[in-house]
Amino acid sequence: MKQNQPLKKTILLLLFLPIVVLAVKTVVDLRKGAAGIPANIIVNTKSTQGPVPSNLWQNLAQGGEEAKDMIQPVISQVKALQPKLIRVDHLYDYYNVYIGPGNYDFSRLDQVVNSILATGAKPMLSISYTPANMAQDNKVANQPTDWNEWSNLVFSTAKRYSVDKKISGIYYEVWNEPDLFGGWHYGRNPSYSTLYSYTATAIQKGASPIPHKIGGPAITAYYSNWIKSLFKLCSKNHIPLDFISWHKYSKNTQDYLNDFENLNKILSDYPQYFNIERLITEVGPNSEPDIWYDNKMSGIHLISLATQLSGKIHKIFPFEIIDGPTKRHDHSLGWGMISHSTNGAKEKPRYYAIQFLNKLQGQRLASTGDGSWVTSLSTKNSQTSQVLLVNYDSRNQHLESVPVTFQNLIPTKYQLKKTPYLGSYTTKIINVTQSVHTENIYMEPNTAILLELTPLSF
Repeated sequence: MKQNQPLKKTILLLLFLPIVVLAVKTVVDLRKGAAGIPANIIVNTKSTQGPVPSNLWQNLAQGGEEAKDMIQPVISQVKALQPKLIRVDHLYDYYNVYIGPGNYDFSRLDQVVNSILATGAKPMLSISYTPANMAQDNKVANQPTDWNEWSNLVFSTAKRYSVDKKISGIYYEVWNEPDLFGGWHYGRNPSYSTLYSYTATAIQKGASPIPHKIGGPAITAYYSNWIKSLFKLCSKNHIPLDFISWHKYSKNTQDYLNDFENLNKILSDYPQYFNIERLITEVGPNSEPDIWYDNKMSGIHLISLATQLSGKIHKIFPFEIIDGPTKRHDHSLGWGMISHSTNGAKEKPRYYAIQFLNKLQGQRLASTGDGSWVTSLSTKNSQTSQVLLVNYDSRNQHLESVPVTFQNLIPTKYQLKKTPYLGSYTTKIINVTQSVHTENIYMEPNTAILLELTPLSF
């Protein structure tokens, strides 16, 4: 009997091996499931929910790369993106508006505003920075030596563009990154509350009665205490506050959603501001130079943000339109969607991401089933149901086969058009015999696809 024990153990091991392998595979699969949720997109083609939220992504920001009108050379390229708002800062320190008390020269800033208007957009003027010859210690962005002089400058700026030039719908943002430029604070001196009070009051007086909007604080990231301080200031003193703004640079899209949730907690204490516009006036994957800005990753990042922030944030402003003139330390060209003229003024992938998003037309459709990586945005353009899918993974690893189910269809033949981001479209004819049809869409890491389902007869 003893001499047969090794043989019996071998037989038992061979019989048990498939179970062991299966068990190991199950553990691996469970670990994948714990790491994230796969998408299962279900679209109700009969349930519309208002216009396509193109106002979310049709906004642009230009930073302080050069003290000149950088938009003018690329007006036609920018116009093709159908922008609604274009944000500019450095109004006073770059464009030499303030000559002295009561003496202003708006000629250089006029050029920038005129270029913005030529793109079809309205300007968002980030009221910044205190010019050196008005600031304490003669340092740009420092507290003004005379608040009345500052108020007069701001009043004259708002009057010139809202009233004299009759530009309706200008957004006036009080400062740019006050926690960085000028070292302002929400709770002590130099006080952003004081800055906002003087600036917003002057804007209101200068721009009225032409429709306009005033807000801030345009901080470097979302900080609850800054937002609460501004709510308290404006509600207590009846100071205009039409929008809240902040900046966000992160490759993790969940960070943007966390900021939205944190803002909602504050808004519950300030019901009068519950419907206030929420603007992220600088958006990008990295606040530092990053090669992503020169490749498709910045585009996929933007498309993913558009699908996830729709219905939560009113406007995002991809930073920035045009690169600066010099390459960065990591050999990237810069944050721009268009390279500098010294590098050919060429459109980069993020530029085409906005054009890709602009393909969405009509009314938004009710849909469910976004996952941890694959998210979506669905619309109804006349008879065509559109579903935008994006598979974003900052590690460039995740791939997924995504079921997309169209509900409440009329049984007939349909054309299904698939247009990949940065690729050529394909079409096929499908025969739908029931009111529901499902397509399985295979998605490589960091890809986006627009599906368009159109009935051939109805």
